[in-house]
Amino acid sequence: MDLKTIKRPLKLVVGSVMFVVGIITAPFPLPIGQFVALIGLSLLVSESHWLKTKMQKLRRRLPLIGRQLQRVHPHMPKFLKKVIDDTDPVHLAE
Repeated sequence: MDLKTIKRPLKLVVGSVMFVVGIITAPFPLPIGQFVALIGLSLLVSESHWLKTKMQKLRRRLPLIGRQLQRVHPHMPKFLKKVIDDTDPVHLAE
C-alpha cells in the first residue's frame, strides 16, 4: 500500500478528531481547545473540497466572520493564513 493512498483518509480522520476534541474543550479556561479545533479545521480544509466550499459559502453569508478573519490574518501562523486564504469567498464560483 502506497503512502499517498492512506495520507488523505488519515488527514481527514485526524482533522475530524482534532476538530471535535477542540470544540469540546473550547469552553475550558485555557485557549488550547480553540487552537486544536483550528488545527483540525486546517487539516480538513486542505483535504476536503466540499468543506472548503461550505466554509466559503458561510463566509459569504456572514461577512462579519470574513472581516474578523482578515483583521487577524497578519497575526496568524502560516497554516492558518492558508486556511483563511483558501476559504475566502472571492474564490467561490457563482
